[in-house]
Amino acid sequence: MARLDDDRFSALFLTSAKSVFRLETLPVYNPVSEGEKFRAYMAGDPCPRVGVVTPYMRTVMDHVAQGVRRYRVHVVHSPLTDYLRYEMEWGYAFNAQAGEEILILDTAERGRPEGLLDEDFWFFDETHVVRMVYREDGEYLGSELVEDPEPVHYRTQRDLALAQAVPFDQYWSAHPQYHRD
Repeated sequence: MARLDDDRFSALFLTSAKSVFRLETLPVYNPVSEGEKFRAYMAGDPCPRVGVVTPYMRTVMDHVAQGVRRYRVHVVHSPLTDYLRYEMEWGYAFNAQAGEEILILDTAERGRPEGLLDEDFWFFDETHVVRMVYREDGEYLGSELVEDPEPVHYRTQRDLALAQAVPFDQYWSAHPQYHRD
């Protein structure tokens, strides 16, 4: 596997013509860049994203306008961690409004599909795979381009997760116990 620098990773988003899929499997992601926002969320502060279009949201909106399908499944096991509550309330809710299809597979409610691995990856146009690398505490270490990927393996992982996942809005509406308000 080849380590990807930020420019090469970003280029995959810009050159995708059909689809961009993300599988997330961790209960917590610990990005240094979100530390302040997460602390604000935990302190009960108002969401700073209301009325703001982030660069990520702009990319999603542009893709959707061009007919590129942007979608992801996050595999979780309830009860949700504070981080997952934050990610859903201050992240997914807004990214879904931008046009990203976000689905949740809660294995406590729906079971874990046999054969589904704990792999975090991006799947671009069903041809390019970028494996995301994290420490055990969820700290992002980098991304790796999978050379000569087995598209069947990544399609299978995607399809296993999609088969039992529910749309984010449906999941979030059914779980008001996770909302801050």
